Amino acid sequence: MTRSRRLLATAVVLGVRYGPRVWVAAQALRGPAEKVVASEQARRAAYAHARTVSEGSILKVYRGERAHWVVFTGDTAITVHPMTDVPLADLLRGADLTRRVHTDVRVSAKARLRDHAATALRRSH
Repeated sequence: MTRSRRLLATAVVLGVRYGPRVWVAAQALRGPAEKVVASEQARRAAYAHARTVSEGSILKVYRGERAHWVVFTGDTAITVHPMTDVPLADLLRGADLTRRVHTDVRVSAKARLRDHAATALRRSH
């Protein structure tokens, strides 16, 4: 019993001491984390859509700080995830179309994390 009380007392002391710092850090990191989650959800939706069309592929493009995923059938752009009011031609202006990801190629989780890290660095500049 005394060991569990000591553990509880230590947890309370550490919570009182570091709790406010953890709260501030969590609030500061919530915005960037939500952007990553939204981008990943849009990528999954675009990938699922690309799998339903013939010769489907997706390409990540940026409009400001926001990432958009353009879905292609063959060499023709058909839609974008998340939806935007910007025409596809404007989104694709200056994009490297050779970087498209085809649906028959699986992208590893490590490669996606590297992409998210590069996006975060892009936002910081």
